[in-house]
Amino acid sequence: MIPMSLFQLFTLPLFIVLTALFSLACAYDLVIGRRQGTYRKKAICRCHNCRYIYAAPRRTPLARCPRCEKLNTPVRQ
Repeated sequence: MIPMSLFQLFTLPLFIVLTALFSLACAYDLVIGRRQGTYRKKAICRCHNCRYIYAAPRRTPLARCPRCEKLNTPVRQ
């Protein structure tokens, strides 16, 4: 049996759990950051005619609805 103090018995599992949580948080941030990066380049549009919600390039003043072909302004940039 390996001799360990009470302090080591407490800190070693705590360190392992905190390291695992930090690693999971970093991995989650990388995945979500990549996914959100594609949406940041798009503007959200809502068609006034058919109420369809779609994404259009960000710097487009009027975006054409893919469903009914009507021109719409972006709701949110």
